[in-house]
Amino acid sequence: MAMPNISFLTLADLCDRWGVKPPHIGALALDQKLVLSIGLSGVRAEVGEWQKVDIDEWQRLPEGWQYLTGIFDLKRNDAWSIIKHGPRVIDSVMPVEPDGYIEIRRQEDLPEFVVAPDDLLIRREEVERFEANNAPAPRDVSAPSLSRGGPGAPPKYDWESFWIETCRRLHDDGPPSTQKEMVLNLLGWFDDKGAAVPDESTVKKKVSKLWKALGLASQSVA
Repeated sequence: MAMPNISFLTLADLCDRWGVKPPHIGALALDQKLVLSIGLSGVRAEVGEWQKVDIDEWQRLPEGWQYLTGIFDLKRNDAWSIIKHGPRVIDSVMPVEPDGYIEIRRQEDLPEFVVAPDDLLIRREEVERFEANNAPAPRDVSAPSLSRGGPGAPPKYDWESFWIETCRRLHDDGPPSTQKEMVLNLLGWFDDKGAAVPDESTVKKKVSKLWKALGLASQSVA
């Protein structure tokens, strides 16, 4: 039986879709470029609105209590903290009205409301909005195309950026004490940028040629 069209993605779904790691999604949320959500079922909350009483002073005007059921958006700081630091107690979610508030109230006979990274959801419409606003610029068909050396899929690893980063490090910091140190540093660079990480032997083969060309072969290659 065909699955119905799912209206949201999990954090793992989105990481797979975009080929990034969870902290990158968290950073987008913290930068207010992507909204993350959670599912609630029968969670008791106080609802109301904020009223300005002075230049820098606001006060709550409670309107009553509700039992929340559905998908609700998280505040950006909560979304980031859950991804970065793990399960977190959530005491509020984003209201529909800009001046409103929704505060989750713990009931005496129930534990605090804790949200883990696996609980995070991203609305499909939010994913599609982000993708539409961040689509790559169309290729200039008038510009001469560069030969790729044959048909096939694009390279799995970003070797062009790899060599740029390698040259930058050698220029700014000089060569490390050993070839192995250079290999491990560059593997860490792949991981830090959220890109696919090649195996150590592949990077070592590439670095060893440069290492010899620079006359560093007499240094330790362990």
